[in-house]
Parts: sequence; structure tokens; C-alpha cells
Amino acid sequence: MDSRDSEPLLQGFTIGTETPEMDAHIIGMTDRAFGPGRYVKTAERLREGAVPYRDMSFVAQKNGRLAGSVRLWPIVVKTDETSETIAFLGPIVVEPEFRSLGLGKQLIRRALEAAARSGLRAVALVGDATYFGELGFARADLTLPGPVDPRRVLIHYFEDGVSLSGEITRAG
Repeated sequence: MDSRDSEPLLQGFTIGTETPEMDAHIIGMTDRAFGPGRYVKTAERLREGAVPYRDMSFVAQKNGRLAGSVRLWPIVVKTDETSETIAFLGPIVVEPEFRSLGLGKQLIRRALEAAARSGLRAVALVGDATYFGELGFARADLTLPGPVDPRRVLIHYFEDGVSLSGEITRAG
């Protein structure tokens, strides 16, 4: 994916990589959007204790105010014979007054572009197939370390012919 293929940035917004100093604000924004129930989800087990890929995690700002965030995290897809590090996308969060503008999809596209440039072969997530299908995600043959609807486990490959299957675990 090439940044020239993305739609123009929404007027008044800037998108850049996140920094460690933004962590508390990103977590606060995410907590407001998803509530405390997010901490019991299987996806949180993959992020627990990990540090996001800073060069592949992005924030949108408007007039210096954080408007949205997307994070990519290192995960490993394991089978009995192989192990491959890929990225796990999420959470994607946009402040309420900026939703329905396409900002979330712009953040996701930017993260996917960075992941492709980094040499990763895929990005996985748990989410809505209709929404994420528009961004190149499809059903995955992957299992997670806890309960999750398998129809919501999706993957985006950067090369034709790549197919990963197995169990997703935390990296490290």
C-alpha cells in the first residue's frame, strides 16, 4: 500500500506517529470510548504488558488536540513447526465529535502502510468484517488465547500468496 493511494487528509487534521508521552492521553481516550469492559476482552491479553510499535502507531490531531489513535502491537503466530511475528491492530479510537468523518480509516491506512514498509507480512485484528473488509482485511485461520468469535478474527496480508494459520500469542 502506498500513501499516494490514500485519500487526502481531512482539512485541519494532522497525522503523525505517537510518542511515549501520549500514552496516558491515548489510554484515557480509549477508556472513554470503550469503558472498563475492554479490559476483559481477549484482545487485551495480547496487549497486556507490551509496548506498541511506535513507528507504526499513529495519532490524529486537530489544533493540537488528540482526535484519534490507532496502535499496532507485536504478536506471534505459532504452529507446531513455525513462528512468525506480525502486528495486531487496535484499539482504533476517535473522539466522538470527530467520528463519521473517515478519520479512523485514514489512521488504519497509515498504520498498514507503515507495517508494510517495515517488512511485516500481515496485520491481524478482532473486528467487524464489513468495516475492515473495505481496508483489505479478510477472515483469518487464527486462534486467540481466549474466547472470541472466530468470524471477527481478521487479517490483512501485504503479499499475494501469504497465508498464516495457527495460534496468536503475545510477543516476547
